[in-house]
Amino acid sequence: MALDQQRNWTISMAESLQAVKDKSAAAKAQPPGPSSDFPVRDDDPKSHNYHTIEPAYLPDELVLEILEYVAVVPEAQKSLYTCCLLSRQWHRAALPYLYAYPKIYGKNYDPFYRTMCPSINLRIKESPLAGLVKVLNLGMLVHHSSRSVTARVLRRTEASLEEFVAPQASFAINSYAALSKSHNLRSLDLSLVSEAQPLDMLFKSLRSLHHLERLRFPRSSGFGANAVDPDSIVWPQALKDLHISGGIDANFLYGIVHFPPALERLTIEHCPQAKSHAIRQLLSTLSRAHLPLKALSLSHLPRLGISSLDPVLGLFPNLEELSVSVDYITPAIFNPDFQEWHSHDTPNFTDHKLRMLTFTNSGNPGVDDKFSPIDVLLTLDEGSFPNLRQVKIAKSLGWD
Repeated sequence: MALDQQRNWTISMAESLQAVKDKSAAAKAQPPGPSSDFPVRDDDPKSHNYHTIEPAYLPDELVLEILEYVAVVPEAQKSLYTCCLLSRQWHRAALPYLYAYPKIYGKNYDPFYRTMCPSINLRIKESPLAGLVKVLNLGMLVHHSSRSVTARVLRRTEASLEEFVAPQASFAINSYAALSKSHNLRSLDLSLVSEAQPLDMLFKSLRSLHHLERLRFPRSSGFGANAVDPDSIVWPQALKDLHISGGIDANFLYGIVHFPPALERLTIEHCPQAKSHAIRQLLSTLSRAHLPLKALSLSHLPRLGISSLDPVLGLFPNLEELSVSVDYITPAIFNPDFQEWHSHDTPNFTDHKLRMLTFTNSGNPGVDDKFSPIDVLLTLDEGSFPNLRQVKIAKSLGWD
């Protein structure tokens, strides 16, 4: 019996070997097809040595860890799009990351709009991807959209939207209704809007944004004919970063009597109508409010005088970062004896919390020799501002 088993094994192996040889010979003898006369294309799947077996299965938790790493790189959009093409598992996992921060520019805005708004009427057909958008940055659009399209995209993404950057030419009053319903919005940037916006409508839209932490006003020259009563302004309670710019006039600055209680950073720039006494009144009101203000930036205020902002360091002894244009200060900014202090106490710069000081240039002529590095060195040599660690100077001042 054993001999029979050995004989059967030998015959079987010989037959298998002969079958393999015959198959190989037949493949070599087969004439080439008509497509062999043409070069192989790079995008032809047959030109690549793809594996014929299924890829190794990865748990969903591991896939999500990989996507979290991929999503933070600069070229995240291309990488996430490639991940969506791997398999259904990767497609389901990468899709929320792909649409959370879409990179929108002129050429791809129309496909994005059609994806978010498959129909004009929301009740007829809605997009399942609209709820994935968290950051909507339309800052690279100029004339690639219309006001109605921008408002429609905002309405479709209002439930999940956390950050919004308005476009330059296609943001108007019809978008405020959708903004007021974006209850999860944390950052609102209107600095690129070129058209004059009604300030009263803007503040009405902000009343329902309880999670808003960052707000940038539009830099347009005015806010329309409808004036706003400063006493009726209701700031979002969570607002920490405020950028004031545009057509803010003296009446508005004088009328502000309260600020957001959590305000940490304030920037006032590009306000052509703001006068010197109005800015100083605003800063005095802000200093008496005892807010947790840590950073202050003042620049491009053409109606300010050459020494209008000298008292700024004395008004805010707990300020950690200051960026100020040398057009509106003199070396007296470092001298507590020349501070126009509005109380009986003289500011003590030896206990000041300032850590970073930045000098900029707003473009006015004759300010190059107004301020020099010696003024800063003498101040530090006297023991003032012991916490100061960084001093940044604009190249236009010519200090190097």
